[in-house]
This record gives sequence, C-alpha cells and structure tokens, in this order.
Amino acid sequence: MPHSAFRTCLRAKRRPHRQHRRRQVHRRRPVRALAAIAGRFGADVLAPDGRLDRAALRAKVMGDQAALDALNQIVHPAVQGRRDQLVHEARERGDVLVVNDIPLLFEVLDPTQFDAVVLVDASVSLRRTRLRTIRSLSNGEADRMIAAQMPAERKREKSHFVIENEGSLADLEKQARAVFEQLRHRAAVSALGSPARALLLAAAEASEHPVLNAIAARYADAGLTVRRVTGTATAIEKALGRSPRPDAIVATAAAADAAEQAWTRAGRHGLLVKLSDDPDPVAVRLDLRPWGYDRLRLVEPGAAGLAPRADVFVAANPLP
Repeated sequence: MPHSAFRTCLRAKRRPHRQHRRRQVHRRRPVRALAAIAGRFGADVLAPDGRLDRAALRAKVMGDQAALDALNQIVHPAVQGRRDQLVHEARERGDVLVVNDIPLLFEVLDPTQFDAVVLVDASVSLRRTRLRTIRSLSNGEADRMIAAQMPAERKREKSHFVIENEGSLADLEKQARAVFEQLRHRAAVSALGSPARALLLAAAEASEHPVLNAIAARYADAGLTVRRVTGTATAIEKALGRSPRPDAIVATAAAADAAEQAWTRAGRHGLLVKLSDDPDPVAVRLDLRPWGYDRLRLVEPGAAGLAPRADVFVAANPLP
C-alpha cells in the first residue's frame, strides 16, 4: 500500500495478463500493450479470439532474460498506470485501505514504497509441484519460472508479514485473516484525522445500534475508547460526563435531536455528527468496508459550505 494511499479500502488486484484481455479494449493502455507484445514476439502469441496466449508467450521468454526484460518493459507500465488510476480514485473517495496484489513486486518495484508488504510463501518443492499440477507446466518450465524470481529468503527479509502457504486452504485463510486484522488496525490509526481518546455512539432505540457497529470497530481499532448510549437527551448528557470525555458523538438519525440537546447542555465539547438518509451538506464520508458496512455519510451542525472530510475528526484532509 503506497504511503500516499494507505488511508484509502480498495482491492486493486491486477495481474499482468489481465491487462491484455479483449474485454478491456476500451482502455488504451492494455490494448497498446497487447499490440506491442504481438509486435515484439510475433502474432502467434495471440489466441484465435485475440486474447494473449500465455503458454505461447511463456515459451518465448522463459530462459531468455533479454526477452523477459523486453516483455516487462511493455507490460509493467500498463499495469502501473492502471494501479495508479485505481489508487487515485480510492484516495478521492476517502477509502482507508488499499491492497495491491502484485505477483512480481520484488522483481519489478521498490517494496519500500508500500506501508506494509505481505508475502505468501511456500517451499520450492511445493511451488514446483503446484506449477506442474495447477498450471500444467513441465518440470523444466516450473524450474525456470522459479529461477526467474527473487529467492524467497530475500523476499522474507523485505516483508512485514509472511503467510506460510504449506498447508490447507483453511489454514491459509486463518493466517490471511490474522494479517488483515493487523493491516486494518494500521489503517484505522493512519486514517484518524486528529488525536482523540473517546467516541460516544448515541441511538434512540437499542435496535438502532447495529448500524453503528462498524463505526465502533473502526475507532476501537484506532485505539479509542468507544461507548454507547441509548435513550433521551438526559441519558446522552450523562454519558457525555463520563471519563474520558468523548471527543466526538455519532448519533443515529432518530437520536440526532436528543444528542444535539445533550451536546449543547454539556458545553458543545468535541464534535457532533449525525447519520442521515439524505445528508445535506455532507460533512463526513466515512469508509467502513474493512469493518463491515460500505460507507456512511454524516452531517454536522455548522458544516454548510465546508468540503467533506474522510474522518469524524476535523484534522482529516477534505475530500474533493
């Protein structure tokens, strides 16, 4: 996840061969890349339907470093351009987590440009077996493909997290989930607009609290004390007096009036934002996808004319 984009949850999973598919003909870069590949390696690397014949291309570049370098010079700018576009779009939306799926990260990019690097690794013998059984490669082709990549030991040294892919799919998923939870925590801390200690979530009825669950999870991941209150302005005002005093209140639409009354009586300490089905103006566009929901739009007293921000807390950068 690039440093400039880590505050944004976009699953940007692009593999080089996907850039060549005819269904993406509306994108100029992939089409140009496919034409350049055919021009450099011959029309026989294209299947009858116009798609890239990966096996034919692999036969021409495997074991030929000059040919492989030429292919990389064609493919990787197209992939990088598409990834940059997706990251830019995610940043403009105010997303909190960007995942880049890059098969040749260590070979073609600088891993230090990412906030966190996750390596999924397996022994050479197991990788060779999988290439033979899943990709139908010969022993020689599998060995050449493995040899063309950076040794796993060096990749491990450059990675923040290593997932061992030696066992069952269930074990792999368990490890991946544990790593994702750590990444989610990093994203929550990074996305926090300004230092804060506590957040109060206010609802008129207990049945409303599920809509606040993802908000609670995001800010708990960021290290805040998250409390909930249900009921009238009196109950909310009492909750506001507890220590640590909330730096912000998020109220459901039904609890909005009571929350504003309590907030005013308590001296308007901190921020008050409210959920609304039709927020006008939008004060916050809050990305909650890593924690459950998609996004929520929040309104704020006195926010008319201000650009929306990506976090409840006001130091967050305004969104376009």
